[in-house]
Amino acid sequence: MIRDEIRNLYQNIEGCIYSTGSEGYWSNLDKKENEELVSVLEHMSTKESIEKYQPWLSIIIFSPKRGGGLELLDLSGDETCIDYGCMWGALTVALAKRCKHVLGVDQTMNSLKFLNARIREEGLENVDLLCGDLREIRNFENRFDVAVVNGVLEWIPENGPIELKKYYGKRDVKKYSGDPREQQVLFLRKVHQNLNEKGKLYLSIENRFDFKTFLGMKDPHANLLFTSFLPRKIADILSGLILGRPYVNWLYSFKGIDALLKEAGFSGVDLYMCFPDYRFPERIIPYSSSLKDFRRTISLRNAKGQVTIKRNLGAVAEYITFKILKAKYFAPSIVAIAYK
Repeated sequence: MIRDEIRNLYQNIEGCIYSTGSEGYWSNLDKKENEELVSVLEHMSTKESIEKYQPWLSIIIFSPKRGGGLELLDLSGDETCIDYGCMWGALTVALAKRCKHVLGVDQTMNSLKFLNARIREEGLENVDLLCGDLREIRNFENRFDVAVVNGVLEWIPENGPIELKKYYGKRDVKKYSGDPREQQVLFLRKVHQNLNEKGKLYLSIENRFDFKTFLGMKDPHANLLFTSFLPRKIADILSGLILGRPYVNWLYSFKGIDALLKEAGFSGVDLYMCFPDYRFPERIIPYSSSLKDFRRTISLRNAKGQVTIKRNLGAVAEYITFKILKAKYFAPSIVAIAYK
């Protein structure tokens, strides 16, 4: 069993957490904030900790909508799964409630300590957590029924610690080696190898040609205008001038994701349009289907309940793009189910 293998190979840190010895750091929070969340868990629940210190994360971590896309996997309940870049467990917990066993892998120890406490609160006994670099963990060849790569692929070419609040859109002079696409393909090949012959990959990512980026929404990884859909060399120059580093968080179109996954060894790929985005998938539509019954997903009100001009323009643009023009190519996010 995978569980026995993990426990024999790696050092147990606490609870269901094991370590490869290659701990790193990637988080929406800085290190001090992450420490604060974890430090109070002896006398406070994970939800109480979030509500007190980082309330904006509550919906991101605990919303049941986060796992909506997992229905595409048609799970039987007997699957062994691996969640790459599991963080605070938005999909790990959802998988554990649907499957036989889940291995969550992440490089940030405090994220896993938080998730360990959450798993304990949920009464889940079918989860193990492994702290290590996603790109360097050993090969579990042909061992998993399901692999999840949720909002992770675009970050694979990054190196070094990332405190997103201090990094997103901020100047930080860095150099990189290797081609981002080649590194993403190499990672996906390892994911492919770890799946058994009937294994499936659930991959979700922003669409490079999300219609909102043409209307002034900034790139979700660099906080720059237009970099996601510009030619790579031009995006590199723009990022270098403003941020001091190349543009490496490569996104893809539907066609591009299909080609990438097949180059990594997957035999078939089912593509889906995801609205309003993959993080909170309220509507998932097969890319091969018609948009004749499309309904607006952008609310006219913002998070404060206010009707805004920006929201109205976004809703009108969404309606025109998908209901009238039926321009599937510009859907906000992509979900791919790929087969070994």
